[in-house]
Amino acid sequence: MTAAHRTVLWDLDGTLVGLRKRSFRTLMPLTAALAFRDLTPPHRFLRVLSGVLPEVRRNETDRTNTEFMVGLLADRLDIAPELVGKRLQRLADRDFVRLRRCFPALPEAVSTVRELRAAGVTQVVATNPLWPSSTAITRLRWGGHDPGVFTFITSGETMRRSKPRVEFYHELLDRLGLAAADCVMIGNDAANDAPAARAGIPVFLLGATESAVPPECARTGLVTTGEWTRLREWLGIEEKSCSSS
Repeated sequence: MTAAHRTVLWDLDGTLVGLRKRSFRTLMPLTAALAFRDLTPPHRFLRVLSGVLPEVRRNETDRTNTEFMVGLLADRLDIAPELVGKRLQRLADRDFVRLRRCFPALPEAVSTVRELRAAGVTQVVATNPLWPSSTAITRLRWGGHDPGVFTFITSGETMRRSKPRVEFYHELLDRLGLAAADCVMIGNDAANDAPAARAGIPVFLLGATESAVPPECARTGLVTTGEWTRLREWLGIEEKSCSSS
């Protein structure tokens, strides 16, 4: 597989930047609850948020994920949608900085992105679009990347479907005006990223085992697993060593 003449779709957390999952899963909801603490008790916000996020992932409406989330939170917290929207944006633009230690830089990702850019390869951030775009841009900068390198970054404001649904990948291809054969997908989460193969997109999973790939994705024959060296060979930016298999 080579990235020549293809668009590279990158997952963000755990792929382009590191992710300390335990810290993030604790701090993100608490940070969000604090942003709403003068409007509703944190324990109530956390309970509502835990129910809303799965519904946003199942979004079947014509509204963007952000619009859908704002509507659900407004209805269940009995807060005006305009105020909910402003608080979510403030959370993304200002309060999200508290989570910086959850996202360490990955030198291998930085160098690979730079080499692909030097080769003229188009690159896109295909992160799970549950939150505003500013949170993705902030994470990219923490990871040592120039956000301007990426021609499109999925976000709650721009997408209506989410991972792990194959509809997310169909929607992204439509947004980009590309066929599946024009792209490759790079991620680290077999459950969320491998479904791109069901849309016909070749997938490389960093640090995942073949046994972790969902059977319906493995059957496509489009999913490859391995570490950074094998990825770079797969992309065609590093020659295969004699010991590679």
